[in-house]
Amino acid sequence: MPEPGSDKQEAILDAALRLFTKRGFFGTPTSLISKEAGVATGTLFFYFKTKEELIDTLYLRVKAEAAQAMCRDLEEEPDAKAKLNRLGRNAIAWGMEHPEKMKFMEYFAHSPFVSSTAQEEGMSRFLFLMDLIDQGIREGSIRDCDKKLLIFMMASSFSGLIARIAAAESDAERERIIDQGMEFIWSGFAADTVKEQKNNRKKPIKNVIS
Repeated sequence: MPEPGSDKQEAILDAALRLFTKRGFFGTPTSLISKEAGVATGTLFFYFKTKEELIDTLYLRVKAEAAQAMCRDLEEEPDAKAKLNRLGRNAIAWGMEHPEKMKFMEYFAHSPFVSSTAQEEGMSRFLFLMDLIDQGIREGSIRDCDKKLLIFMMASSFSGLIARIAAAESDAERERIIDQGMEFIWSGFAADTVKEQKNNRKKPIKNVIS
């Protein structure tokens, strides 16, 4: 059995990450990955039996790293809004530091090239998002709707925000965009607007005919 975490295995995973994000799955033959990694093709298959196994391994590794970065220090925050803000800033920092990994997650989040088993295991790393949403619903600060929908909307919002921040020309502009973006994301989660709509529907209509 190959030893996990060996230098050659790491080189293969790094090369696969670079090539998959540039060329896609079909455009990246294992021979090219081997060449980029500086190993023989037989060595690649020593660590990964198929290209599908390689992409599953890479997918799970990137998902685990992203999840670990996003949930950092969440327990220090007092409520759901503060946790969402911390989580968002963690996600932004990680995405800006690891643009290739961020792009890989976007490309292969719902890809048929990643096995359903790997996708399920990858999503299991983000159960803390469900806990955050549950807390917000209990507090009355987050709207009570489909939780998976909120998570997908959160992921797409963070992705768009990171792309916009990457184009900013100064630290001051980046910080301003982060503040505006996080406030925008929170407004989509906040329960207040839903409550106001319900209250408005309950108000009696005044008879204006004299």
